[in-house]
Amino acid sequence: MATLSYLTVQDMMWVNLQLTKEPQPWNYATLEEGVFCQYGYGTSVDLVGQAASFLTGFANKRAFKSGNEACAFVGMVAFLEMNDHTLNLTDAEAGDWVAVAFKEPGSVKEMIEAKLGHIHTHTHHGTPDAREILGDVLARYPQTVAGLVKSGHVAALV
Repeated sequence: MATLSYLTVQDMMWVNLQLTKEPQPWNYATLEEGVFCQYGYGTSVDLVGQAASFLTGFANKRAFKSGNEACAFVGMVAFLEMNDHTLNLTDAEAGDWVAVAFKEPGSVKEMIEAKLGHIHTHTHHGTPDAREILGDVLARYPQTVAGLVKSGHVAALV
C-alpha cells in the first residue's frame, strides 16, 4: 500500500448530520483531533492499526454533542473501504461487535483483522469518493448506527 486515503473534518460533520438528523453543537479542535486519529506516526501505513485508533479515538474525543460513537464506527468502516478493505460484518452482527470494541479498546486491531476483507474501491482520478463510500456504509448498517446514536454518550462541550 503506497499511500492511504483519509476522511476529512467535513466528511465527519456530514456523517454526524446524517446520523442525528439535525446539526449538533461541536468543538472544532476536538473534532480535528478525532479525525487525526486516522493517521499513524512516521510513514502512516498500518491501515488496521490506524482504523482501530480511529474507531476508539474518535469516539472518546466526543467532538459532537451526540452521535460520536456512531460517527466513529461509520468513519472507521469508510476509512477501511477507501483503502480497499472492509469489515465482513452484517448489520445484525455489527452492533455487538462494536459494543465489544468500545469495551475492549486494546483488542480492536485484532477484532478488525479477524473480520477484514479485501474489496476494490472505485476511484475518480485515483481518489476514492468519500461521500459515496460513507453513504454506502450508512445504508449497510442502519440498525447498528441507529442503536449507537440512541445509546451513545451526550458530550458536555467546552
